[in-house]
Amino acid sequence: MYGSPTGSKLVTADGSLVSLSVGEGVRIFNMHIIASGTSTPITTVKNGVDSSGTIYLKETGTASTGKTFDYGVNGKWFPSGCYVSQSPADGTTNIEFRKDLN
Repeated sequence: MYGSPTGSKLVTADGSLVSLSVGEGVRIFNMHIIASGTSTPITTVKNGVDSSGTIYLKETGTASTGKTFDYGVNGKWFPSGCYVSQSPADGTTNIEFRKDLN
């Protein structure tokens, strides 16, 4: 068991989830996709610090409402950092995470 999140971030634009030091990775425990419009939001989370990383998670929200994805006590491990992108770009995602050593 890895414990619980130590931080959260409201992601409103594509980019790296959090700045990391050498030898650190990110563990995501849950994500809540918020959609205010009529389009179905999709949040993609990649291993790495830029858009060229490998897709580890791709979750689809619900139009005009929120949807939560829970990854349990072990969370999902991103050893090389975590890059988040959203489509459509007007979506918002709240991610609870913890930085860990590799």
